[in-house]
Amino acid sequence: MAPEKPTIYLLQAEDEYAATQFLHEMEGRVGEAGMGDLNTQYLDGRMINLEQLREEALTMPFLVERRLVIVDHPLALLNDETSRQKFLDCLAQVPPSTALVLVEHRLLSDIRERESGKKHWLENWIEENHPRAWMREFPLKRGQAMANWIIAHTKDLGGRIEPPAAERLSEIAGEDSRLAESEIHKLLDFVNYSRPIEIQDVDLLSPYNEKAGDFALINAIRQGDGHTASKALHQMLSEQDALLIFFSLVHQFRQILLARLALDEGQTPVEVGKTLGRFRISAYPARLALEQAQKFKLEELCQIYQRLFEMDISIKRGELDGEVALETLVVALTNPLPSR
Repeated sequence: MAPEKPTIYLLQAEDEYAATQFLHEMEGRVGEAGMGDLNTQYLDGRMINLEQLREEALTMPFLVERRLVIVDHPLALLNDETSRQKFLDCLAQVPPSTALVLVEHRLLSDIRERESGKKHWLENWIEENHPRAWMREFPLKRGQAMANWIIAHTKDLGGRIEPPAAERLSEIAGEDSRLAESEIHKLLDFVNYSRPIEIQDVDLLSPYNEKAGDFALINAIRQGDGHTASKALHQMLSEQDALLIFFSLVHQFRQILLARLALDEGQTPVEVGKTLGRFRISAYPARLALEQAQKFKLEELCQIYQRLFEMDISIKRGELDGEVALETLVVALTNPLPSR
């Protein structure tokens, strides 16, 4: 008898890039019969309610064995004990014909909490319902772990990199696997896959460049200034890859949205900084995010983030080119945002 497939998958996606690669593999299995688009549904827990989640989870697949439902930020659906229980009841009803993937962009419990037996309630539920429920962590790679991953991933791509070069690149990429991936491709193209990447190659092509404070494009978007936004975008495109710019915008708007939410809860600027710190946003970008958050209304940021979310899905599914996505985004966001 074939082993039972999980119906509930919990991805703790602190490393969003690694989790996205895993999701691509799942999407590929659903799409093998050419029915991927019809049997894959993306949801955002900040934009739906529990009844919508239940409806999608119980929908039967079309001409394939299983349907894939991916829910970003599922815990945003829950605001009290009653909603938590309804959420768990919904998970218990998911049929084997659905793979429901819950993606939280953080680790739900730290090492100390786990050692003391204080794991997050959702982790406990997953363990209690194994093998029907399954979870995987994607922790950020730091320091030597990032350098080791760079060496292994470069080899997977058909190239080689010397350990000192991998260590230098890990210093530049920090915890950003997506940035490291982009730089590896660029470096491999530079050496034409014919020799190992050396430290001088990294210094030449991947110099450290702290642009955390570059909000020129976001400022123009906020002001509805399409001309200035387009000019800022083309300047950025002359220096950086389009996909890196797009995901940098997603990252920056996420920080601004978090800051705006904290402000709307009545937090002081100092408290907002501490809140952002819990999301591993350091002091300098946190201060910049706070400054920007004061210039936006929460409704505006939610609508912008929803547009980014939809474009992110289109890019990941190969439906939208990175540069086209950015041009479209600038046009869309510098026009008046419709009220809901």
